[in-house]
Amino acid sequence: MKALYVTDREAIGGERLDAILSALCGAPGVTVLLRESPPEDRERLARARDARTRLGEAVPLLVHRRFDVAIAAGADGVHLPSDGLPVARVRAHAPRGFRVGVSTHAAAEAGRAIAGRADLVVIGPIFDTPSKRRYGPPLGPAALADLPPRASHGAEVYAIGGVDETTMDALAPYADRISGVAAIRLFQESADPRALVERLAAR
Repeated sequence: MKALYVTDREAIGGERLDAILSALCGAPGVTVLLRESPPEDRERLARARDARTRLGEAVPLLVHRRFDVAIAAGADGVHLPSDGLPVARVRAHAPRGFRVGVSTHAAAEAGRAIAGRADLVVIGPIFDTPSKRRYGPPLGPAALADLPPRASHGAEVYAIGGVDETTMDALAPYADRISGVAAIRLFQESADPRALVERLAAR
């Protein structure tokens, strides 16, 4: 099972985030989605470049929302919010091999993103998670059954929201629909993020 680490610097601080990124350097089977919100673009770019260096070239790095920062930092792609620019519009201005990801909140929405040739699709929240309660109840694992089979397309699809090593077994029946799991706290609360990635890869 593949893994997508979504960063949250505000929750853990820069020193801890840097340590996690360094620990994941060269780790197979993990992609990192860098979410940064400093007010100045110069700082945003510096953080993206630093993440690129810490992870090494083998770990795919996507930058949240900012296509321009992703390009300038040498990242592998950009990840768009559900209300962001259309995938086709971004791809038209992207270099060859540049990846475009999209966040979605329903199987039908994820299906449209896949049909629109997104390279990476995140769907959730699947399980209860405090940060998303204001948006309503979680989708539940059964919602993943409505995704198109992985064999029918080339996108990587990740389940997000309340995913941890106790809830992951509930995702097993949908291994033909999702490529892996995406999470924030799962990585940021792990004593050994690299070992975590290795356990996920073995599932």
